[in-house]
Amino acid sequence: MDNIPLRRLAGDSWFLPGPTNIGVFVEGASAYLIDSGNDKDAGRKILKLLVEKGWELKAIINTHSNADHIGANNYLQGATRGEIWATAGESAFIERPILEASLLWGGFPFRELRSKFFEAKPSKVTRLVDPSGKEGGLSFIPLPGHFIDMAGILTKDKVAYLGDSLFGEHILEKYKIPFIYDVRAFKSSLDSLLAIEADWFVPSHGDALDTIGALVEVNAAKVREIEADLLSLLRKPRRFEDLLAELCSLYGIRLDFGQYALDGSTVRSFLSYLKDEGKADYRFEDNKMLWTARSS
Repeated sequence: MDNIPLRRLAGDSWFLPGPTNIGVFVEGASAYLIDSGNDKDAGRKILKLLVEKGWELKAIINTHSNADHIGANNYLQGATRGEIWATAGESAFIERPILEASLLWGGFPFRELRSKFFEAKPSKVTRLVDPSGKEGGLSFIPLPGHFIDMAGILTKDKVAYLGDSLFGEHILEKYKIPFIYDVRAFKSSLDSLLAIEADWFVPSHGDALDTIGALVEVNAAKVREIEADLLSLLRKPRRFEDLLAELCSLYGIRLDFGQYALDGSTVRSFLSYLKDEGKADYRFEDNKMLWTARSS
């Protein structure tokens, strides 16, 4: 975020480009942040910018509760009188961030998974947001899938902040397997993005765009690719660990503990989706859970 200027998109709607893009919407002298970034350092830079602009932080509106979106909440809430708004499904994770690492690991997380990259400092949600509601010059858009109860924000200036409902092409190319909590909901949210009437679209990880259709298709194609590759690998019964290893080898991914947690969680979500769609099934053999594709 160093030396990166605040960029005005339209009217009172701005954003700070960065590893996690941060939206800024201004009413009079009151500023609303859409997400807060990675950590305390990001919070200091944001607060310095707000002071220079003569804006007072009214609220941080968290699209969802992943650590890179709420990492500066704690600092900014302590340094200002600003509120924190979030949907009900995300607020529990914002107030108890250990839940994110626990969800990824499927149990109590070991120390490395409790770093700031997976577990932000807790902050207090002061207002629950209706993911289909409105507040002044802001409208909320339900966009679940990447995480539990994610919401996008559309300003009166027709600028849509989309959280992680889709990813920039360079992100998909770099990481190969985007984190998805609910595959069916993610696909549905991609479809709903096409109905948003906006002049600018800001994904949290990617460039601001004046049209969204091409990027939606890139993300949809990535989901189809992962599904097809999993089903191909599941022509033979496989344990989860073997399936994950083979998929990562196919994509040239070298796992560490963080990617194991993220990619492993996503692959489990795909297995749930394939099971519920009737495309895959499991059985137990010698106390091992084996997954296999179902013949059509």
